[in-house]
Amino acid sequence: LRIPRWSEEVQLLKEEMRRVRKTLDWEARQWEGCTESWTVNAAVTEGIKGYATRQAQVRRDLLAHFTRMWDKPLVPVVNDEDSGEAPLTALDPSLEMLVEEED
Repeated sequence: LRIPRWSEEVQLLKEEMRRVRKTLDWEARQWEGCTESWTVNAAVTEGIKGYATRQAQVRRDLLAHFTRMWDKPLVPVVNDEDSGEAPLTALDPSLEMLVEEED
């Protein structure tokens, strides 16, 4: 009974990761679209374009970071076959530290 629930959680997590990536890509394209067709003075236009370009780059950087982190294969953390539970896995050791800090 626990394995199907665990498998469902994995599928939900993968879908959430996919959606985060799509959203970051969409947001970057939205910001890139903000760099065009401004009809204000040159200094303001330059500031708007610079800000929008920076916001787009932040989204692209986050997308690249999450892609690198999430495309790594899952690494077993605990492999206790006798417990009847699926092995725990982690994407990154730094994630384990975050979970421990919250406890």
